[in-house]
Amino acid sequence: MKFDKIDITKSKKENRLIRKTWFIELLLDYTLYLIFIGVLPFLSGTYFFERIETGEKMFIPSLLFGVTLLISGFLIFTIVNLDKLNRINGILKEENRQIIKLLAHKFNWTIQINNDRIIVLTIPWNWLSSDWGRKITMIYDKRDILINITSYGMNNLKSPFHWFANRKLEKKFIENFEAEIKKRHANSA
Repeated sequence: MKFDKIDITKSKKENRLIRKTWFIELLLDYTLYLIFIGVLPFLSGTYFFERIETGEKMFIPSLLFGVTLLISGFLIFTIVNLDKLNRINGILKEENRQIIKLLAHKFNWTIQINNDRIIVLTIPWNWLSSDWGRKITMIYDKRDILINITSYGMNNLKSPFHWFANRKLEKKFIENFEAEIKKRHANSA
């Protein structure tokens, strides 16, 4: 996994993780994304249009072409939203930090980076999980937390294929974070 330098100020402003990377890296990443998005519709489209020219049955080629267009549309959606930051309403910054550390310990997540502005967690991998390469990035924004969960594949490419699992993990974290806030408010009252 790469731990790119994150431009925290721009990230807060744009509600997206803005990484400071080389132009060549971005070019290579988006070239691979373009291949992911385009190869299936290209192949099934070629098959579809070849069937049109020969006048053969069209049900399976048109179904295949439609499904690959849907898959490509989903990949475009996930690639566009890979770096999106979601806002969690927190409490005081120091209490937010304590809760995050508590949850990291509870879920056995490893703290990779931890300072006044950002915390980065990684999830341990085992043979029965798909958590390899998953990174949780949280940026402190006054009383709130901006969270992004990204999965990385080979060559540190952000994986668009783990979008649902990342959202599920994000939901789990938010629910536990909010429950911990309620518990602290109940104890202080």
